[in-house]
Amino acid sequence: MGRLRWLCLLSLVLLLQACSSLGTIPPQSVVERGLAMKMAQTQQTLIAHLAPKVPQLSNFKLRHVDVTLREAQDDDTFHVQGTYEAIIQLTNREKKDAGPFDLYIARERTDDTVSWFLVFNERRELLVTNPA
Repeated sequence: MGRLRWLCLLSLVLLLQACSSLGTIPPQSVVERGLAMKMAQTQQTLIAHLAPKVPQLSNFKLRHVDVTLREAQDDDTFHVQGTYEAIIQLTNREKKDAGPFDLYIARERTDDTVSWFLVFNERRELLVTNPA
């Protein structure tokens, strides 16, 4: 009976460690927010150069976001790659777009929250803050 108790205790400890490590990579929702932010910033840059008198950005909806790589760069920064499909609403028509994406996402922890940031051009843009 003593061995069974130790085996159950060891299994519980391993299960808890496995569950806690699931929160260490950027979840799908964070990746999608990062991709949307990067796409919006790219659109802003293009519009500023190509049509500086046009103040409004086109709207887009991300569809199938498929992550193929979530790789830790260090304890708090992750390299995320994959592909996406989007529908871009232009003034009088929709355009479908698809392609690869390449993001760097950083995590910042405090005692009671976990914040995720999109990292680009040596800047960090807040994506989301969740309870820890």
